[in-house]
Amino acid sequence: MNPRLHNGYEQNGRVYKSPVGQIPKIVNSFKPLTDNQKLFFQKMSDFNTQLILCHGIAGTGKTYVSIYKALQDVLRRGTPYNKLMIINPTVDVGNEDKLGFLPGELDKKIQQYNESTFTILDNIVGKEKAKKLISDGNVEIGVLNFLRGVNLENCYVILDEAQNVSPMQIKTLMTRISHDCKMIIQGDMSQCDKYKNNGVMDYERSGFYDVWFRLKDVEGVDHMAFTRDDCIRHPLVKRILKTYEDEHEIQLWKKTHFLKNKHVL
Repeated sequence: MNPRLHNGYEQNGRVYKSPVGQIPKIVNSFKPLTDNQKLFFQKMSDFNTQLILCHGIAGTGKTYVSIYKALQDVLRRGTPYNKLMIINPTVDVGNEDKLGFLPGELDKKIQQYNESTFTILDNIVGKEKAKKLISDGNVEIGVLNFLRGVNLENCYVILDEAQNVSPMQIKTLMTRISHDCKMIIQGDMSQCDKYKNNGVMDYERSGFYDVWFRLKDVEGVDHMAFTRDDCIRHPLVKRILKTYEDEHEIQLWKKTHFLKNKHVL
């Protein structure tokens, strides 16, 4: 018996995992609040998709949904995922030729840059269980150093705030994908911190912008785009975001002619 099968099956030399394992009991249950959140769940459940590129403005719940669904699959019996790796580019973002990973006990200096991630974990499973998941190696928080040479297998990987990652950083991360690895790369181009000298956003320096178009027809890669209508914060936030979004879309339209459909970046 193939030890990698768990509760799955093998077809044409590829191992697929049957979603027969019981969904683990999560402290705070969650159901998708919008149609696009439901669609994101469905895309993450597709075992034939290894990479999902997810774009969404602030308040659409993309980070919460991705972490919640990934934790479900990591903790569910019968799936190939043994751990969840969450990578935030905030740390050492200026060093574009290094990627890294910090397992186990987290340095306090690193923890402050990932405060929102810990808040989401605490909300999903509770503070004590979140600590145990980290200490047991089921959840690991990544930073941008030392990842080269590491094969990402039997794990879920979430790269958040990818709009501020360089094309080389994202390429290095994606080429680490190995057996039974699912990767979510998500970002918001309206929050890109890369600018030209004249103050105009420099999209070519964003790795997320690059891979969104580069991988649009690649097998095993899927795209997911949240819109302003998916924002679940106060209605005022939607109105505020629209004033920025209009300007942002005009810039992108002039650059790419790719915004005819509001559901794509």
